[in-house]
Amino acid sequence: MIDEMAPAREPLAEEPIPARVVRGGARRPRRMRRARPTVRSGSLAVVLAAAILTGLALAFQGFARWAGEHPGWAVLLGLAAVPVLYALLRGMPHARDLRRAARAGMAEAEADALAATRTAPPVPVDEPADPPTRTQQPPLLAEAFPPGPEEPTLAAPFHDGRTTPLPEPEAPAPYATEPYAPDWEPQLEPELELEPEPEAEAEAVALTAAELDGVDLATLDFAALDPDTFEEAVAALCRRDGCADAETVGGAGDLGADVLATAPDGRRVVIQCKRYGPLNKVGSQDLQRFGGTCWSVHGAQLAVLVTTSEFTAPAEEYADSCGIRCVDGTELTAWAEGTGPAPWGPGATLG
Repeated sequence: MIDEMAPAREPLAEEPIPARVVRGGARRPRRMRRARPTVRSGSLAVVLAAAILTGLALAFQGFARWAGEHPGWAVLLGLAAVPVLYALLRGMPHARDLRRAARAGMAEAEADALAATRTAPPVPVDEPADPPTRTQQPPLLAEAFPPGPEEPTLAAPFHDGRTTPLPEPEAPAPYATEPYAPDWEPQLEPELELEPEPEAEAEAVALTAAELDGVDLATLDFAALDPDTFEEAVAALCRRDGCADAETVGGAGDLGADVLATAPDGRRVVIQCKRYGPLNKVGSQDLQRFGGTCWSVHGAQLAVLVTTSEFTAPAEEYADSCGIRCVDGTELTAWAEGTGPAPWGPGATLG
């Protein structure tokens, strides 16, 4: 009786799940978001797992120490624990059953979601209207943009009252027809007095051995002779003073010997001639080259180096140590004039 008098209750309508309406007309249900574990729950799980692993490690360490001290009891305890572990493993669900249950739960959830989308009414979605094209845009009103000040033109120049107009440029003065005459006279620098160019040296005199035998050697300028004639003049001096077999052997491959002769006392004389200018002196290198061949190659018993110039101090020292007689330009003139001795004659000095 009470049930008949009570108003019938309407069943609670399930809340429809809104769905999106795509532009083509198809409906697409919204995807349900799955609950994601929070950072706090994940951190707690990690802490618990670490605590459990630490406890198990400590327990295993303590059990291993106890088993080492009581091996008999450890064996009995191990035998007793085998059936217990076997029973626990048998009671635990297999992995295949767990996978099967998980698949069943997922299929049931998908079926419920599909049924909910079929019964839910579509929710209209306001689509944005197409943007207006250029032809649809309203024309701009002239009142919206007031006219600005007029721009200045060339016909009516613009003056703002603050800028002074520039005066008209004056016409340039005509060019003067008279020639330009400066008021001052240019001062020229005095010309530098150039030194006269040195006169070219006269050509060296070339004479043969026969011509030299007929010339007065006392008046001969040895510096004016060419190198070959200078060697012939030295050989003529040797023949004049007692070396009848004196002859020139200079040339390519002479090995430092220009004149070979035999002195009146029978010694073999080897002479090298150097026709140098007054500024070019005979150095120690010339003496060293001559000293390396005059004794061993030519078998000299008296080595002489004759020059029209002078000797350096190192050259004279080397000649004095090796026994080579040096005749410079002054001594050569004295030898030719007869006022000085020959290299092998009385009064000749070393060095």
